[in-house]
Amino acid sequence: CQSSSAEMPRFDKPGVAVFDVTPHRQSRYCTLGLDYEFYVPATSNTFLEHAANAAHQLDAVMLWKRKRKIGSIAHPHYRHFADRLSERGDVALVDPDISALRVIESSCAVISMPFTSTALIARAIGKPSIYYDPTGQLQRDDRAAHGIPILSGADELKEWLSSQINSQ
Repeated sequence: CQSSSAEMPRFDKPGVAVFDVTPHRQSRYCTLGLDYEFYVPATSNTFLEHAANAAHQLDAVMLWKRKRKIGSIAHPHYRHFADRLSERGDVALVDPDISALRVIESSCAVISMPFTSTALIARAIGKPSIYYDPTGQLQRDDRAAHGIPILSGADELKEWLSSQINSQ
């Protein structure tokens, strides 16, 4: 795991690591021949909004780590939403060059978009970890989850996160 020397954001509340998947422009999916894609702005934006709101309601900081800087390839609706979200005082943007492991180690819980490897990394080092599906379309026993719980719905996410923060 490589990581840059960039500083982790400083925070004085419980930190919740959040890992999303940046949706690309629709034209990118068309060139790949995909007719349905889970990682679209509506899904990604709702994922981030629910995670940020749950962290806020529980007086925690959302440590938002994007995988990489992809600029204009990212869907414009996602970029606009991300710009607004990053202005919130309880959302800490983590430099994409910082390793996911460093972010996970700094957190009390990990929320990952299905089916990113960050959930498995968190589990491997003993951090509470879930996949969050804001659409409710994924099967809870999907083999791709490798035993990581799949939660759906803002209330279920908040309840899980509350139990993690309160057990600290």
